[in-house]
Amino acid sequence: MRNYYPGITIFKLSGSLLVLFAHLFLIRYMAQMPAQSLVQFVSLATRIVVPCFYVVAGFLAYKGWSRAASPKGYVVKYAARIGIVYAFFCLLFIAESIVPKLISDGLTAGNLFLQAKVLFMTFFLNGPFIQFWFIPPLVFGVTAAYLLLRRQRDRLAMYLTLAFFAAVQFVSGSFQTAGGEAFGAFAFLQPDHAEYLVAFATRYFGFGFTFVVAGALLAKYEERFLSVKIKPLLLASIALTVLETAALFRYTEWTTDYKLTIGALPNTVLLFYGILRIRSRAAGAYHRQISLFSAVTFFTHILLMKLNLYMLGWSVDSMHVWQDLVYLMLTLLECIAITVLIGLSSKRLPARQAGNLPS
Repeated sequence: MRNYYPGITIFKLSGSLLVLFAHLFLIRYMAQMPAQSLVQFVSLATRIVVPCFYVVAGFLAYKGWSRAASPKGYVVKYAARIGIVYAFFCLLFIAESIVPKLISDGLTAGNLFLQAKVLFMTFFLNGPFIQFWFIPPLVFGVTAAYLLLRRQRDRLAMYLTLAFFAAVQFVSGSFQTAGGEAFGAFAFLQPDHAEYLVAFATRYFGFGFTFVVAGALLAKYEERFLSVKIKPLLLASIALTVLETAALFRYTEWTTDYKLTIGALPNTVLLFYGILRIRSRAAGAYHRQISLFSAVTFFTHILLMKLNLYMLGWSVDSMHVWQDLVYLMLTLLECIAITVLIGLSSKRLPARQAGNLPS
């Protein structure tokens, strides 16, 4: 069993930088391009970075608990470590948003209920900052993968993965137009409650369960997975993606409700196959630094972006290209500086320095 996957290190770095660039300016620039329907549907077909992060997480989690003296203890510790970081940013959100509202609108029963609702949705669905919606479905997916695979329910895990992914296609995927009729039975729900239900199903079952469990299954059957003849699958996936994108563009109207296409699953699996095939000595030599920078960038970039806009007195609605470049470089340098400071202050090397996986 391999102990280190340089492709995963490279993917974490690439993915964290792509998330940074997207939140800084790419999403805004894409929204200004002509032919928005075509641009967005083509973009939708290529949105496999987040699903692949979930696959990587499931893959590494399985490798971790399968090597651990106490698999259950490993999963509990895994969730606790993520939970501590997540709780810290939730406290920042409370200080930034909840407390001012309580002060300005008073401690009335209505306002207390409203802020409790906001906090609940923030913690379990939206995240304290935009990138943190990723965390609760991740913990849910890892827990589900552990419970299923530790009980040797591999087939059930595979069937549930495919079933949930197919069901979400009718909620926020390629078949959502047809699914809208089926959801007429839920017309009694208030519009915002229906949106919450759709977001919950999409994030927890479409993303979290589907791709984390898929990653754990790929970890368990890694040798068999890597022995697959990939070219026919690659060609079939490309054909599916092209046809699906063309059909969506031709027969539907673009809305931001589209989150997952059918092609997202095979495309993500193929991307992960390529990741596992990567060999790089440089990634191995600088694994610890790259992983730390990737984590710092993911967790802190939104907070740094807000602070930078406040300090510069700028607004994203009126920024020029040169300002976006300054904005980018400043945020990137801050991420690097935080990484260096953490590295210098930490004299104890982590147990996982030699590889992606715990020993």
